[in-house]
Formats: sequence, structure tokens, C-alpha cells
Amino acid sequence: MAKTTEATFGAKLANAATLSTHLKSFIGYLSPTAETSLEQYDLLIESIKTTNGNVISRKANYSTAVETRLKHFSKEASSVDKLISPILATVRATLGKSAKEVATITAIAIKIRGDKTSKAKSADKGNGISHSELSYGSKTQNFADIVNILVGLGANYKPANDLISITSLQTKIAEINQANTVVASSYGALKVVSDFRNSQYEQLAEITQRIKEAVKSQYGVSSVEYQLVKGLKV
Repeated sequence: MAKTTEATFGAKLANAATLSTHLKSFIGYLSPTAETSLEQYDLLIESIKTTNGNVISRKANYSTAVETRLKHFSKEASSVDKLISPILATVRATLGKSAKEVATITAIAIKIRGDKTSKAKSADKGNGISHSELSYGSKTQNFADIVNILVGLGANYKPANDLISITSLQTKIAEINQANTVVASSYGALKVVSDFRNSQYEQLAEITQRIKEAVKSQYGVSSVEYQLVKGLKV
């Protein structure tokens, strides 16, 4: 099945507008129903134009939200990916590399990064990091788990780097949770308006076909009027 793109939507709407223009030039066109009247057809076209604009706007909002979240995880100096190494270095320096906290944080860090240990690489390929573990929700929880471990260290965790202080890390978690919420809400808004647009285009296609049949019935299959509209794909 061909993918429906913004260009495809635009082409369908342009063809609908062309059909409307032709109808206006036809002498004595009579719509069999109110839905297939020229007035209602034009109103539907205008409504779809508005919906198209709403979709573009919602897509932009969603894209911005996704980019903001990505920055928190990997695209800025204070991102989660870049905080893990100094956190581990601080804990190793304080407790020693053999401390159980180091092992626990390292294991959680692997889940966040999506890395695979040498053991996992040599094992069944189906036993690697799962897709759900790589989801942002899981990454957020895993990062929060690391911070909770650090909080539990009390006075044994006093980093010189302010970016990985308990206060900064807790602020980062709050920012990530907010970013996740914005992504979810913006996606929901996009999904609602996209589904509505799909239903409008389905309605447009159905009414267009009925108008074509009305033209064929009124003017004849060989008429100039029908020849002008029959090839317009909506």
C-alpha cells in the first residue's frame, strides 16, 4: 500500500478543488442530495484546509517535544548519557571499584545506554536489552534508580562537579518527567487531529465519487462534463 504523505493529501485536496471549479462551470448541475451539493462540497474542502493546518502545527509541537526530550538524554552537556561516567567515577573514587554500589549503578547504566556485556554478546541473541528497556519511560526510571542509590550513600557521595550533585540530578529527573509528559500530550493531540483528518478525507473521497456519478448520470458518460471530472483522484 502506498504511503500517504502530506504531498498526497495536498494532491487530493487540489483535485477536489479542481472538481469544484469544473462543477461551477457546468450549466444546470443538480446535486441529488444535500451532501453532494456544490456548497457543501466547498465547505468540506475549506474544513479540510483548516484541519491540514492543525496537523502541521501539531506535528511541529510533537517534533519540538521529542527533540527537547532527546537533549535531556543525550544531546547536551547535562544529558543523562553524559552524567553517568562522572557519577561512576565519583562513586569509584569514594567507595572503590569493587563496591556493590558501583556494580549496581554500572548494571543500570548498561540498560540506559543499551549496551551489551560480553556475556550477553556471547549468549542467545534473543537475550539482549529489550525494546521496552530502551524506552524513555524505562530509561527515566533507571536513571531515577541511580539517583536513589546516590541519595542512599549520604555523606559518602559529595561530588565536586555540581552537574552530578544530588540537587542537580533530582532537578534533571523532574525535567525529564516533564519532557516525557509533553511528548505524550503532544503526540495525543497529533493523533486526534490526524485521525480526524483521515476521516475527513474518507468523506471527501466518498462524496467526490458520488458527485462523479451524478455528473455521469446527468450529462452522460461521453459528455465533456464527465470527461473533465472522472479522472480526478481524491
